[in-house]
Amino acid sequence: MIPLSNGQYVIGFDDGYQLGKTANFIFNNGVHRLGSVEPTLKENSLFYDGEYFKVGEGRSAITEDKISDDTARLRTMAGIAMELRNAGLHKAKVVLAVGLPFSNYGRDKLKLIDYYNQQNTLEFSYEGEDYTVTIVKVIVCPQCYSAIASRLGNMKDDYLIVDIGSKTTDVVYVRNGLPIESKSITIEKAMVKWIKEIQRDMKIQTGKDIPEHEIMKVMLKEGSNLPTVYAELIHGMMREKIHSLELELSERGYSLDYINIIYVGGGALMARDHAGKYRSHTAYDCDLCANAKGYEFLAGQMLERR
Repeated sequence: MIPLSNGQYVIGFDDGYQLGKTANFIFNNGVHRLGSVEPTLKENSLFYDGEYFKVGEGRSAITEDKISDDTARLRTMAGIAMELRNAGLHKAKVVLAVGLPFSNYGRDKLKLIDYYNQQNTLEFSYEGEDYTVTIVKVIVCPQCYSAIASRLGNMKDDYLIVDIGSKTTDVVYVRNGLPIESKSITIEKAMVKWIKEIQRDMKIQTGKDIPEHEIMKVMLKEGSNLPTVYAELIHGMMREKIHSLELELSERGYSLDYINIIYVGGGALMARDHAGKYRSHTAYDCDLCANAKGYEFLAGQMLERR
């Protein structure tokens, strides 16, 4: 969250298909409507427009877009509340900085702005505390590019920025600090699809249904209770996924043997730990909040210019 001289605040929110992320907080993207029934526990609970919700438990199903219902707005409210509470605030005028996949940016930018502007005064309670938020402006930024925006001035060569997300992988080509749009793409290979494929293959090889969260624990090295042989199988499958992605990048004309590569975001952890070979010109920025921080940085730059 960035305070502005006029008393407003810039808050970046990265609404992923697996995780919601602000500059300082990460939570699961699941939204569960409870209706008029007050939840037993305050954790992850949100009260808005006469209804209770649980925001941050489990993962929501992947949809074609995020603006066909209120779930994106509810996740955004939870993210804003976390940032405001961290700053000791419960009322604020907010410049909301959000993102879209690089290839969808031009097509969907105005739709996303309109979505948030439909209800720009939000009065709600989050985990038992009341908040009043006025969204005074919505700024939409391109994902992946945003994750490295603050470093572009130092990038004096050709770089390939790779952001493995939950639904898609964004690839942005940067030359001397400027993104080259004609050489930037979005690939339909990403974490949720890979995990489902690993679950299917584990069922075939072991006869067991392995929950998604257990596979994530193994891949993130968070101490799963799965047998060692299962963990080794999962790591082997993930290495194949990263190899397949890099093969596709090569087939699309990106010369991975010499171009500087920066993997960013949560997918950078997977790429780093399952890379097929070491490359001195490949870096891994494993900050899961990189895009949200980048949204704030770019929004701040835009507001300063005005």
